[in-house]
Amino acid sequence: MTGAAWNTHHARVETMAAALAGSNGPVRLRKPTSNLFRPREDALRTEIDVASLNHVIEIDVEAGAAEVEGMTTYADLVDATLPHGLAPAIVPELKSITVGGATTGIGIESGAFRYGLVHDTVQELDVLVADGRVLTCSRERRPELFYGFPNSYGSVGYATRVRLGLIPVQPYVRLQHTSFRDPEKLFAAIGEECAQPTCAYLDGVYFAPGEFVLTRAHFVESLPPGTEASDYTWMRQYWQSLRERREDYLTIHDYLWRWDTDWFWCSRNVGAHLKPVRLLLGRKRLSSVTYQKIMRSSRRWPLNLLQSIRPRTESVIQDVDIPIANAAAFLEDFEAEIGIRPVWICPFVVPEGRFSLFQLRTDTPYINFGFWDLVRSSEPDGHYNARVEDLVAKHGGKKSLYSRSTYDETTFWQHYDRQAYEALKRECDPEGRFPGLYEKAVRRG
Repeated sequence: MTGAAWNTHHARVETMAAALAGSNGPVRLRKPTSNLFRPREDALRTEIDVASLNHVIEIDVEAGAAEVEGMTTYADLVDATLPHGLAPAIVPELKSITVGGATTGIGIESGAFRYGLVHDTVQELDVLVADGRVLTCSRERRPELFYGFPNSYGSVGYATRVRLGLIPVQPYVRLQHTSFRDPEKLFAAIGEECAQPTCAYLDGVYFAPGEFVLTRAHFVESLPPGTEASDYTWMRQYWQSLRERREDYLTIHDYLWRWDTDWFWCSRNVGAHLKPVRLLLGRKRLSSVTYQKIMRSSRRWPLNLLQSIRPRTESVIQDVDIPIANAAAFLEDFEAEIGIRPVWICPFVVPEGRFSLFQLRTDTPYINFGFWDLVRSSEPDGHYNARVEDLVAKHGGKKSLYSRSTYDETTFWQHYDRQAYEALKRECDPEGRFPGLYEKAVRRG
C-alpha cells in the first residue's frame, strides 16, 4: 500500500470525527451490517455513518500485520492477505463479520486454541470517542482503553483503525475428522492439543449424546495426486460431511469460510438446506450476508407470521465459554435443560487476563459452545436464555453479549468489571452520548 491509502483513511476519519464533534445529544453509529442478535429500540439518537470505513489500509508482510478500518469485513481482509501467503491469526467464521465488530465484541474461530480470541491478536487500535477525539491505544499506550475495549460493543467508542497479527498459511488444508462417544475423552484430546498443538486449526461439533466429531486441520502445500479439494459452497453442506468422511481437503480460502455457506447449519431454518432451494439461490446467495438480511427482515413484518406458524418458541442464540475441566458437565446440563443440537465446540487459550470486560483465567483452556436455534416453550419469554446464564455461572464460565441477555444490573456487573468500565466511560464518554454497556446488552439500547 502507499501513503495515499493512509491519507484517504485519515480524511475519512476526520470527516466522521467532525460530524461527531459537531453533533449534540445521544449518538449511535449507522452501519450496513450487524451480527448482533438482540432486540434494539429505536431511541432518538444522532446517527453517524461509518459505512465508508471499510478499507484494508496496508498489509505489512515483513511484520506479519494488517492495518484495516473498523468496518472492513474479514472477507475483504482475507482476500487481501491470502495472495501474500498470510491470514489473520483468527478469522471469525462469517464473511459478514467486521474487524472492528470482532474486536469490540468477542471474535473466535478454530485457530483460537493457539492464539486466543480476536482481541488477543490485536496490536493497536484507533478509537473514536464521543467528543470527536481519536485515541490511539495499545498494550503500552493507553492500556486501560486497549484492555477495556473488547466486549464494550461501541459503548465507549468506535474502532476506526485496527492493527492485527497475521500468520503464514499454505494453499490447502487437510482435515482429519475423529469421532468420539465419550465427552471426557473428547475434551481430554482437546486439552492435549491446546498444550502441545499438532495441527493448525481445531474445532468440533456435538451432534447428539455419544456423537461428537473433532476436526484437526493441517496445512499442506499441494494436494495428493488424484485428489481434488472439496467444494461446500453450493450444493453440498460442510457440516454434514463431518459425519460422512474421516479425511477431507479444502483450499485455505474455502476452509476459512467453510461455515459461512450454511451459517454453520442455520440455513435449514430458512429452508436453504434443501437441494431445490440451494439450486435456485445459487452459489452467491448462500452466505451469511443473505441470512443476515433475512434475519433483519424477519424482525419487521414477517415476524408475526413466523410466530403464528411456530408458536410458543424462544430464540436461544448464544456463545458461552466454559473452562475445559467443566465442559463435559456443562454440556450434560445443557442437553438436559435446553436440548439444542448441533452445538459448535471451539477451544481457545487465554494468553493474558487483563481484558477488563472479558476477564478469563489464564491457567486453563476454555471451550466455546455455540448454539443457535428456537426452543419450544411453555415458559415465560426469556426462560431458556436465563437458564443458559445460570448454567454458565454454575460451571465457572462467561457469556458473550452479542445476543439476548436477561441479567439484572447487579448480576451483570458481577460478571463484567464495572469499576474499570465506568472509569473508561468517564474518559471517553462523560456525557453518556453512547448507550451504556448494560443498556445495550440487556435493555435493548
